[in-house]
Amino acid sequence: MSSAEPHGRADQYYAASERPDGNTRYHEHPKVVMMPEHEIAIPQAADYELPEVLAMHPMYDPTNWPLYNLRYRFRDYFAEFWGTFLLILFGDGVVATVTFNTTNAASAYLAITFGWGIGLAMALYCCMGVSGGHLNPAVTFANALFGKFSWRKVPGYMLAQFLGAFVAAATLYGIFRDQFDEFDGGNRQLMGPQGTGGIWCTYAKPGNGKFFSAFSEIVNTAVLLFVIYSIGDDRLTPAKHHLPIAIGLLVFAIGNCTGWVTGYAINPARDFGPRVFSTILYGSDPFTFGGHYFWVPLTMPFVGAVLGIFVYQFFILPEPKSKKE
Repeated sequence: MSSAEPHGRADQYYAASERPDGNTRYHEHPKVVMMPEHEIAIPQAADYELPEVLAMHPMYDPTNWPLYNLRYRFRDYFAEFWGTFLLILFGDGVVATVTFNTTNAASAYLAITFGWGIGLAMALYCCMGVSGGHLNPAVTFANALFGKFSWRKVPGYMLAQFLGAFVAAATLYGIFRDQFDEFDGGNRQLMGPQGTGGIWCTYAKPGNGKFFSAFSEIVNTAVLLFVIYSIGDDRLTPAKHHLPIAIGLLVFAIGNCTGWVTGYAINPARDFGPRVFSTILYGSDPFTFGGHYFWVPLTMPFVGAVLGIFVYQFFILPEPKSKKE
């Protein structure tokens, strides 16, 4: 469940300055650098104007912190890691919450879809201005395939996304560890009345075969990319300055309307990273359950993402901006 900005965007860097009353205010910093899909600012030491008392301590300046050049060089990958981390922490977190707190069972699915949608929006706010906010290997791959993203960065982005999802799952287990024991008495079960496997990754609903489950993942991921390209296209009616919220609402809509039968993975990292972690709890069951169902949410989103971008670019032909002007 994630996004990318198909036509690029400009991000302003906000540098701090001191008001006469001693408070700090922020203003737009004009220094930006072009990246393949987006623009980001390069913070320098002079960009951080601190009150005189704090300026006496160099460590208050983030550019003086250890490994600054290394951290800046790999900032895109760090942003993808932490963005995916937040997505899974919020998304799998809401599933865990409704699993253990059954007082509002009737509205549990609505809570899940809302949690994933708003969680994605918050994750995008944290990373979109740096990495483009993919958070999804299918998004990264499809954008590279259509020339919107550098193939050189694809392996690093995917690795960061899968690792972010795995670490988030491990962190979430630490948060809910005692509740797992309270719920199942310490006997971890993938499915059943005390089953908790659905917290981590997706499984098709009973009676849903692999063919139509694969079809669901392809269609839902295609819709995700199709609409993301639409709301990010400045030749149409773009959601300028509100892309994270718009994309979060899109995932909320997919979950509520067409995602129920498979759990709408629509993101290989969202499913595979926590699934790998869950083998620590359930052994090989997460990969063998449902006739080795795991390959559906792992592979079909790639097909859907490519299909979604192709259909958008083939059929949606807005008036060029030059003609409008």
